[in-house]
Amino acid sequence: MKLLSTIFALLLAPALCFSQIDCKPYVPTKKGATWEITNYSQKGKQTGKIAYELIDKVEDGNTITFTIKNVTYDDKGKEIFSNTYNAKCVDGEFEFDMAYKMNGESLKAYQNMDVEIDASEFEIPSMDASPGTILDDGTLEVGIGADGASMFKMTIFITDRKIEAKENITTPAGSFDCIVLSQNVTTKMIVNVKGSSKEWYAENVGLVRSESYNKKGKLMGYSELTMFNNQ
Repeated sequence: MKLLSTIFALLLAPALCFSQIDCKPYVPTKKGATWEITNYSQKGKQTGKIAYELIDKVEDGNTITFTIKNVTYDDKGKEIFSNTYNAKCVDGEFEFDMAYKMNGESLKAYQNMDVEIDASEFEIPSMDASPGTILDDGTLEVGIGADGASMFKMTIFITDRKIEAKENITTPAGSFDCIVLSQNVTTKMIVNVKGSSKEWYAENVGLVRSESYNKKGKLMGYSELTMFNNQ
């Protein structure tokens, strides 16, 4: 009996190990990969872009950590903000550091000040997840200061997240099979600003398109993947 149990455990071991490290991340998988998201107004005018690079990928047990650098440029190509954040596969589940949702364009006026970001984790479900699935909320806090003194804090709440659909969409970077997420967005600073957004994510790629709406449901702007190099 003991021998049969040992054989059974050995037969299961490869499958168990594979399930723990198997992950289809929503980021490129090769170190050095680069990609760009271009931002547009509701009328299609380019307002800036964000350049990304996968600068590190570390596997440690059941966790794969991706370190990503992003640089935000304004509509004239001037750098206005840069940041580094992590994404992880843990036991096959993928999640972002919410810092990736920080819009560098909104920090343009504070580019010479101290910026501190405190971000929760942000789950992106697998393509196998069913439309209608409810997802966990996320929070992003941004503190602005100068000379060691805090000036103000901005908090972004991402709530009512769910899977809307699965769609194939085409951008200047190509065609992608995506999972589509919707969520409400509340920005708290001096006053609360409420809105919503819709996002398309592709496995081994990441964000392919996003749309932002005001509280009345009017489109305020959108972003698209315009360059992708994972060679």
